[in-house]
Amino acid sequence: MTNLQTTISKVTVFRDAARVTRTGTVKLKPGPHKVLVTNISNYAQSDSFRVKGRGPAKLSSIDVQSVTDVFEPSSDIKPLYNELKGLEKKRIEINDEIEFQQGRLVQVNSMVAEFSNHFGMVFAANEGDIKSLSEMDKKSTKLAGEIQKKIRELSDELQDLDNKMQVLRENIGKINSERKTVSTYSVEVTLEVSSDSKIELDVTYQTGGAGWSPRYDVDLHPTTAKLRRLALVRNRTEEDWMEMDLTISTATARPVEAIEGSPFFITAYDPKMVGRAKSGRAERLQSKPSVSLMGAGVFPPPAPPPEVVEEFAEAVETVSGIAVYELPKKMTIPSDHEQHPVTLIEEELNSSTIHYWYAEGMSEVVAQDKVTNNDSVILPGKVKVFSEGDYIGETSIGQISPREEFKIGTRVAYDVKAEKKLVEREMEKAGVLRGKLRRSYDYRLEIQSFSKRKIEVEVFDRVPHSSSTQIEVKIDWEKLAPKNHELGVIEWHRELEPNEKKSIAYSYSVEWEKDVTISPPLP
Repeated sequence: MTNLQTTISKVTVFRDAARVTRTGTVKLKPGPHKVLVTNISNYAQSDSFRVKGRGPAKLSSIDVQSVTDVFEPSSDIKPLYNELKGLEKKRIEINDEIEFQQGRLVQVNSMVAEFSNHFGMVFAANEGDIKSLSEMDKKSTKLAGEIQKKIRELSDELQDLDNKMQVLRENIGKINSERKTVSTYSVEVTLEVSSDSKIELDVTYQTGGAGWSPRYDVDLHPTTAKLRRLALVRNRTEEDWMEMDLTISTATARPVEAIEGSPFFITAYDPKMVGRAKSGRAERLQSKPSVSLMGAGVFPPPAPPPEVVEEFAEAVETVSGIAVYELPKKMTIPSDHEQHPVTLIEEELNSSTIHYWYAEGMSEVVAQDKVTNNDSVILPGKVKVFSEGDYIGETSIGQISPREEFKIGTRVAYDVKAEKKLVEREMEKAGVLRGKLRRSYDYRLEIQSFSKRKIEVEVFDRVPHSSSTQIEVKIDWEKLAPKNHELGVIEWHRELEPNEKKSIAYSYSVEWEKDVTISPPLP
């Protein structure tokens, strides 16, 4: 049997596992040989071992075995055990002595009680002397005191003995805690060597206790977005990855299942379930996250140090959109509980800035960037967003497929001002419309650009939408000419040159029967 010393030469980190390659070289003479590779992480999957090699030899078989080693503590605990055993023996002797003295005390008390009872009868018969009772009482009291004193001394000695035994047990426990059992794998490789030469073997296996999480930096520009991909790599395999070739893969090691269709059963409506359904729906509505503006009130970070030249990984798209990043330099990632950041690539994505304003609910215009992904999948993760180098804030994104469009970088657009104005509101009295009431409104939306470049603004507003035949909302949609309108929500699309101001005017009226109460009330 020949022991082969190997080092970890290559690691491919998946999102929830890793594939490790160990490489070693050994010089062998012609003939059959068994080569043993030891100390492989217990996190390795026993059925994932593969062996390849280079040299004039044939690989016959590989045998994977689990090995358990017990590491004894360096301190010798035998004297401590012997001392503890002696103290336990002495403790038994003290307990026996205490029980003996307690028995003596009981006998003395019994003897005094019996003598007192018998002496009463003797004294009544005028056959005894009172001095005898006094003498007996004096001697019994002295003897009982001596016995009690002895019991107290023995109890103190027993307490001191217990304290010493407690210290010994704690010391023995500390030494035993240094004892550990380590399980590893070993691989026995059978080779048939044809000539005297060096044989190089690669042992590859898949291991748990490793993975990575994606992080991103996005710097938004008028027509492009610079996306920097980072991987936070974790190595908890109990094997240090030292000076090895590192590859990051977006694939996962867990199995994927194709779920077959199943019947969808429905039943009759049950009124008892209405309250429960409404309660659950209300909770879902209350827990719905609100839309926040990134970057509002956030100041940019201090200026970064001078830039240095960076080397990035080479990205390759494989089957089903999986991306693989091969790092250009050897990396070192120790086995610990930390996350180690690794910069993957920086790429330019096509981007365009769009502005958005909902006049009914927003006092300020916001800007977003519509970005088109390149050929590598963007996994869910946190993103630090910049706009032309200025820090906006941090957000998170879901999974973005290759070449998919997504929006990012919502921030207040300080270079665009927008305002909704109520120009006129008129209420007509009952009787004018044959028993109906009518209220009419005139609004004007004003948008002004202070940007240095041409901008596009998506403008939204709303008018009441009636779900009752007793209430009618009238508006001239042809004259208004919106891009889209649905259930009273109106959408316009406007382009503004630098310092240009545009306005959108519209009017509508609401008519209803005079005995009808509108809910919620009209503005």
